[in-house]
Amino acid sequence: MKPTLARVLIKNTFWNFFTQVWLILIFMVTTPIVVHNLGDEAYGILSLIMATVGYFGFLDFGISQATLKFISEHLVRNERSQVHRIISTSVFFSLIVGLLGAVIIIFLAPCLIEFIFKIPPVLRNETKISFYIFSGWLIASLLQGALQTVPAALQRFDLINLINGIACSLQGLVSAWLVLSGFHLKEVVALYLIIRVLSASAFFVILFKLLPDITLRPMWHGPTFMKLFSFGKWVLVSYVIGPLMVNLDRFLIGSFISVAAVTYYAIPYAIITKLGIIPGSAAPVLFPTFSERGAFSDNSFLLGLFRRSLRLLNLSILPFAVILFIFADEILRIWMGASFADKSVAVARILSFAVVVNGLAIIPYTLVQGLGRSDITAKFHLFELPAYLLFCLFLIPSLGINGAAIAWTGRVALDAALLFWYVRRRIGLRIRKHFCGEIKWGFLLGAVWTLLMLGIKFSTQRLLVQGALIFLSFGLYASVVWLYILDDRDRMHFKCA
Repeated sequence: MKPTLARVLIKNTFWNFFTQVWLILIFMVTTPIVVHNLGDEAYGILSLIMATVGYFGFLDFGISQATLKFISEHLVRNERSQVHRIISTSVFFSLIVGLLGAVIIIFLAPCLIEFIFKIPPVLRNETKISFYIFSGWLIASLLQGALQTVPAALQRFDLINLINGIACSLQGLVSAWLVLSGFHLKEVVALYLIIRVLSASAFFVILFKLLPDITLRPMWHGPTFMKLFSFGKWVLVSYVIGPLMVNLDRFLIGSFISVAAVTYYAIPYAIITKLGIIPGSAAPVLFPTFSERGAFSDNSFLLGLFRRSLRLLNLSILPFAVILFIFADEILRIWMGASFADKSVAVARILSFAVVVNGLAIIPYTLVQGLGRSDITAKFHLFELPAYLLFCLFLIPSLGINGAAIAWTGRVALDAALLFWYVRRRIGLRIRKHFCGEIKWGFLLGAVWTLLMLGIKFSTQRLLVQGALIFLSFGLYASVVWLYILDDRDRMHFKCA
């Protein structure tokens, strides 16, 4: 891997990572305010509205992912006319399907409220209005997805993170201000819509800054659409099934238990899955590179980048997952209160296992997508969905939200196993030599780290002392990784970034 490319990848990954860290801080500060002032039931309804409307993102049909892939390839070949045609077709398509999705949501909302979700009668009218308002969010979201592909293809993740960082910060801070001022669910939903419209508009401006010669106009170019759809049709299957598997647990909790139980599940789920910022920061950066090199069948490069990415992610995600598992009770009590922690701590601990497995699986998932084999991940999702549904139907009624967490953990473990199996066949990944060789030191170091964290937990009950010892331990962990785990090449890339 060329040092210049390494610098770009590392720099963009850091942009993604630190933006997400900032947003986690906003989330940690504002979520207790919003939950306690909206109430457990209203916040659960907000989670269900966002999950339901967000699910209709499948109407993208995988076109945005295909747009990013082909723009990356055409830019490498300096085929500007093809880039312009792809962008125009993608934006026009996103607008049309966004309008269609909004209409579907408006018609479906009353049925969901009356017959599917256990919405308290006093909140049903406000829930219906909130669904109607949030349907507009889908249009803006699909348009933003299409427009955002241009800075992503050009590796301008600084711009992407600047816009999304500001938008999400405003969403958290202003929603907290709204509920403190006495506003309720529908006003919070309206705020989310306004902010998404503004962020989509910002990406529209950025498009013309990055490609000043582009002539963006509503255009339907059949051959271009079919080119995008030929890649995106299998991404569509993942877009339909993937969000369903992500949100199925909440839908079933809202149906079998209560909307308040959705809150007790969604909050620990949200904070635990925030660890996904580590692989999630790398995946958007790696996708264009996997796509470009995959177009030239450069398997040796792909294998090298895959192995290094896997090793670094394993070293990054493990210590945080261990802390969340061991100190889940303390974190939730300080953050959300003792009563809330009693209901959610088991969920947090179960999901801390899942997030490590799911985090490592993002690298093979991104590689498979970058190679243009979206059909593979789609077929895996088709295989996983029935098993996951059976897990949920059996475990949620019997074990409640803890059963939902166990089912989700089993699903991501199956998904990871399938992805690594395919990568082993596709680029010659050897499990014992490459996979185990890359992550074994990370897991050994993780075992030592676990013992150290247990020692801190049981040696003192003073939270400030525990926090200080954890902070010092992170310094020790980073030093060991830098001096003994990373090789000279890794250190050089970080120094040059």
